[in-house]
Amino acid sequence: MKLSDVQVGGRYVAKVSQKLTTVRIVSIEKIPPSAWSNQTRMRIVAINESSGREIVLRSAQRLRVPALPQGVQP
Repeated sequence: MKLSDVQVGGRYVAKVSQKLTTVRIVSIEKIPPSAWSNQTRMRIVAINESSGREIVLRSAQRLRVPALPQGVQP
């Protein structure tokens, strides 16, 4: 998934600890360049809905697809 497709407050299926789980995006933060790198990076802060823990994703590639609404089963 691309970073431009990710929305704050959205729910997505993500790979966390080698398992696919549903996460809710809390914020997308811009990390300023460091002293040895001129590249600006992004950090995605999300909540793992199965455990309730906050996780940090360095890349939107860990997000697979938008999750189904709560209560809807495939």
